[in-house]
Amino acid sequence: MLTFNVEPSQIMYAKLIDAFCRDGDMKRVQWVFDLLVERGMTPDVITYTMMINGYFRVNCLWKAAGIFNDMKERGILPDVITYTVLLDGRLKENLKRARSLQRGKEREVEKTDDSPFWNELNVMGKEIEPDVYCYTVLIDGHCKTNNFQDAIELYEEMIARGLPT
Repeated sequence: MLTFNVEPSQIMYAKLIDAFCRDGDMKRVQWVFDLLVERGMTPDVITYTMMINGYFRVNCLWKAAGIFNDMKERGILPDVITYTVLLDGRLKENLKRARSLQRGKEREVEKTDDSPFWNELNVMGKEIEPDVYCYTVLIDGHCKTNNFQDAIELYEEMIARGLPT
């Protein structure tokens, strides 16, 4: 498109970012993102969330965190999906780390630490409320680390908020 002097729309940039994220080609993702910004467009919450998820999928946690911080610095408010992606990525990384530490040793998998993003989500109050998917990610993470008490408490909190099960 650029060869023919046709400017891609923001939707086209987002579709490219999505495709490259699914392929795990984060160098191209970053190139398209930088091009989008260079062309004077503002990435939206969906674009940022796709990138955060893409970086988690290729185990670049520091890059995912950097994208999240960039998002907030630009004044783009994360939504419940963004927080769910962050929680899921963090929980999976904690689980991987605990399992790698556990290899060759007979010890229990460490409890998950979802507190930074969970606390931030809860501080958002009525603006962003956790949905069933968000709770499911948290409950799953706690169950996988044998932290059943916290999983039960989250389930009960979800029910108390009137969310479907």
